[in-house]
Amino acid sequence: ETLSFASIDDNLYQDLLHLLERPTVRPSYITQAILSALRHHPDFSAIVEAVGSSQQDSEILYGDIAKQLSTIPLFLRILELSPISDLEIERMLTILRHAMLEETIEGKTEKKVFPFSAALAHNCFTNEYVFAETEEEKEAVEKLEQQIATLMETDRPVPPSFVIALGAYRPLFQFSWAARLSERKWEDDIKSVIERQITEPLEEQSLRDQIPCITDIQNAISQSVRAQYEENPYPRWIKTGIVYKSRSLGAVLKGPPLLFDLGDYTSPESPEILIAGCGTGEHAATTISKFTNAQVLAVDLSLSSLAYAQRKTKELGSSNIEYVQGDILELRNLERGFDLIECSGVLHHLSDPLAGWQILVDLLQLGGLMKIGLYSEIARQHIVGARREIAEKEYTSSPDDIRRYREEIMSFTPDSNLGIVKIINTTDFHDFYSLSACRDLLFHVQEHRFTLLQIEEALNDLGLKFLGFEIKESSTRRRFNELYSDKDALVSLPLWHQFELKNPDTFSGMYQFWVQKA
Repeated sequence: ETLSFASIDDNLYQDLLHLLERPTVRPSYITQAILSALRHHPDFSAIVEAVGSSQQDSEILYGDIAKQLSTIPLFLRILELSPISDLEIERMLTILRHAMLEETIEGKTEKKVFPFSAALAHNCFTNEYVFAETEEEKEAVEKLEQQIATLMETDRPVPPSFVIALGAYRPLFQFSWAARLSERKWEDDIKSVIERQITEPLEEQSLRDQIPCITDIQNAISQSVRAQYEENPYPRWIKTGIVYKSRSLGAVLKGPPLLFDLGDYTSPESPEILIAGCGTGEHAATTISKFTNAQVLAVDLSLSSLAYAQRKTKELGSSNIEYVQGDILELRNLERGFDLIECSGVLHHLSDPLAGWQILVDLLQLGGLMKIGLYSEIARQHIVGARREIAEKEYTSSPDDIRRYREEIMSFTPDSNLGIVKIINTTDFHDFYSLSACRDLLFHVQEHRFTLLQIEEALNDLGLKFLGFEIKESSTRRRFNELYSDKDALVSLPLWHQFELKNPDTFSGMYQFWVQKA
């Protein structure tokens, strides 16, 4: 995940391409490493430089560039699977998209460009059209859609280039002719765009009615949060990393990398697991693959997110996951007990995080385990600054305003606004590179943040024992141990608080930690 390649050969290209197909690999985690490898590909690096140095879009010969990029399978595949969290390559893709649109309108498109053009349309759909667009592009896109609508009305053939170009700017399923377009015969590159942008979203719409609602959603903040995720289900994912071999709860927590001391804890044979705030199902898919014989109840406010989750779970062939709509704040009447509750990145969006946390604790069996993810007050100061600026400038959470604010941030030089530039350059904030994720990061309707001392107080009030953090970077634990070598230091939140004050970026994503009900 953290490698940056200094050189590359054909074997390594093939290995990276193979790696992307491994069920255990989440593409977004290795996007940066793959991009670093691609920069050593002579054709790719030359294109990045040429497009970046062009003074105006008219200098770009899209057909020539797209044909070259169509011969680099590793780049096509990462475009298909993940948003591109790289500013320079985002700019290149934004320029190339514009050039593609112009050539399409002029009728110049060749078939040899389709592999790259389709991959670009996939990428734009996955990042929910986060790239900036000009007024000229908006007019051209509207004209293109009208042309397709006319051709559909008169039952005439629609050029594949029209479908791909429009799909690079707008989600195809939103148009009235979408279902009829999907019934026509298409070649592979265009067929994949139709599948992802029409067939799958229409399937999600049909799944919405099948998802039961187990609580009312009456809280005003809960209703606002639900509205956000109905518009922008989060996270949008194509492929996730599932665990190679499932194990018992105890084996997972006692084994590397967590290495928690669970005392005399005995793992249940068929653990009942609650995922409170499951989003689009990536969390549930990973959890069900991690724990042996697990039964998962996955709850979320948003039907759009749950329908996405249902479709992806079916696609993965996962079983034993039940998706339901509900509000954590209303789960107190759920007549079930759980061996494990996971609630990551959710409580801090409730109107009263501690009230929601108490409800979850009440649903946890005595001795049961809980994984919690909460925002850090210390690590998120640059996000706080950005949210303050967004409010002062009266930006809304509309797609156009999110794009405008992103453009503003991207125009900053590293010394002009260190806090906001950090949003782009910190790997934990790859959320900047897709629309729903950027909205979640900077434009969320509700956000609370915590210090570790506040969390320690909450754990005492809730009757929970702190087991330890889930930290991906092994260097963090090593640096902590160098400062605090006592046997129980790793489970001392006051010591971790001291460490965070000295290393404020430690929990830049969020605090991810495990606790046990005493």
